[in-house]
Amino acid sequence: MMEDAIEEKKEGCIIHIRVKIGGRQRFPAGYDEWRKRIELEIDEEPVKGKANRAIIKFLAEFFGVSEEDMKLIYGEKSKDKGILIKRSKTYILSKLK
Repeated sequence: MMEDAIEEKKEGCIIHIRVKIGGRQRFPAGYDEWRKRIELEIDEEPVKGKANRAIIKFLAEFFGVSEEDMKLIYGEKSKDKGILIKRSKTYILSKLK
């Protein structure tokens, strides 16, 4: 279940994602039940942080929040990332449906 990939914190929620590079931009692109991660496809190459910036921008637009309300918590150089979004779990789940 996708909600297993969303961890509530005091300052918002961490969305655990797995990034696939080279596809068209799509979110959610699936759900990895074993890793408990929502999959994201992005077309930006992971060079000098470009993919991470593109992920934040894309997800901010998807969730209807400013980029300042999102932060990469972990996974700067990994396909597995944690993105903090300053919104409730209920809000995030409503956008994923």
